[in-house]
Amino acid sequence: MIPTRKEVITFIVIAFAFSWLSWWGLYTWTSLPILATVLIGSFGPSVAGSYMAYRENGWSGVQTLLKRGFEWRMAGKYYAFGLLLIPFLFVLAYWLTDASGALLLNEPWLVIPYFLYMLFLGGTVQQEYGWRGYLLDALQLNKTPLQASLFVGVVWAVWHIPLFLMTGTGQASLPFWAYAVAILSFTLIISWLYNVTTMNLWAAFLLHTTFNVSYALVPLIEPGQVSIGFLYLTLLLFTTAIVLVWKTHGHLGYDHLEQLEAVEGSHQPNVTLGRDTGKEGNV
Repeated sequence: MIPTRKEVITFIVIAFAFSWLSWWGLYTWTSLPILATVLIGSFGPSVAGSYMAYRENGWSGVQTLLKRGFEWRMAGKYYAFGLLLIPFLFVLAYWLTDASGALLLNEPWLVIPYFLYMLFLGGTVQQEYGWRGYLLDALQLNKTPLQASLFVGVVWAVWHIPLFLMTGTGQASLPFWAYAVAILSFTLIISWLYNVTTMNLWAAFLLHTTFNVSYALVPLIEPGQVSIGFLYLTLLLFTTAIVLVWKTHGHLGYDHLEQLEAVEGSHQPNVTLGRDTGKEGNV
């Protein structure tokens, strides 16, 4: 079943309404810590994705969507890509920045706790069931992978706008245009890994989480300074995305899914149920 434009708009409205109203209300009318405020509002995309799954398939659709985020089986090369690419780009940006003697990973023992925190409370679970679990799936059924990914990237970037207006957030000290380019580029990278792993949502989880962990542990931004480090990171993300688009002729790994369907004699998937995710023998 191919989602209609109305259904896609419904998802976007729910995601934005939940997040923006939560952020505005909690930031304006409560004394909650900024981290708690951001956390609560960040559930918008996954709430919207879960609603669309329920609307189409009831509670079984929601359960299937939630399980898709933790399909562990994936080839080692894709685990390596998901876990190492983004930290490598952060370290390279750090090296290019020469951040005035700031220690790189000065608390390395925090990597695993930070990973678990970022996975469950730092944005991944709160967002990916929506952005990739519903929206990208829906759009790729009737748009090219590049068009679908760029649309998701624009929506994702705009969704972050209130965080630039809230003191104490990770976005408050960044130029929005650079952040938007970084998000667009990062979306293309996630789309490629998501598609080549047969729509394995866990792959998107890995990339999203490693980005947030790297942002927390690699010192690219000095207080009160122009965010040169983040600008370097944006350039590196953009370059990586361009290479992936060029190497895949714009298909971003989706041509593999089409070939897989031809071999298996399958039809287009139910957007909320996904394909047989995590079956690495098919990749």
